[in-house]
Amino acid sequence: MKISRALLCTAAGFTLMYGAVAAELANDDQEFLRKAGESGLLEMQASELAVEKAQHPEVKKFAEMMIKDHGQANKELKSLAESKGFQLPIELEGDKQDLMKELRQAEGASFDDEYVDEVAVDAHEDAVDLFEDAAENAEDADIKAFAAKLLPTLQSHLEQGEKLNDLLDDADNRERSNGNAAAGGQGAAAGGGDGSVVIPKAGS
Repeated sequence: MKISRALLCTAAGFTLMYGAVAAELANDDQEFLRKAGESGLLEMQASELAVEKAQHPEVKKFAEMMIKDHGQANKELKSLAESKGFQLPIELEGDKQDLMKELRQAEGASFDDEYVDEVAVDAHEDAVDLFEDAAENAEDADIKAFAAKLLPTLQSHLEQGEKLNDLLDDADNRERSNGNAAAGGQGAAAGGGDGSVVIPKAGS
């Protein structure tokens, strides 16, 4: 019983200590930790899905890089948050949760397009803005240093995501062009051979 009481007192002491530390964080710093946690969760969950479902090899390669880089970043963020007594989000909510549902339902090229557009580009644009602001304006020195350290990696991810988006757009355009050319060739074969439409003479 004495041991149990001692453990309870110790746990209560840690709770009070961490609660006090978290309370000392500026609201904007707490908001950064929360949003950074959500961003990291989305990147990991979406990229793990992309490794399984991506059709284009470059999309799969990008997703594997995301898992490696964001896996490490998420560990560092968790350690930082714990040192500040802040509880990071453990599940996605709102728009990010809706996006994951859409990705799970998408297949083939549609999945690739949505993952690259929504995660590789849009989500990284938001992350870069978030980390730029914290690197400049965070009041907590550790949070400011963490944001500044990770920012170049996020900027690199965004640049690669934009290139990947262009790659998929080019592939889509080529596919449409080939489809139109094939349709045009069939039309010419069905017509006069020169692309004109042959109208049969009456009685022929």
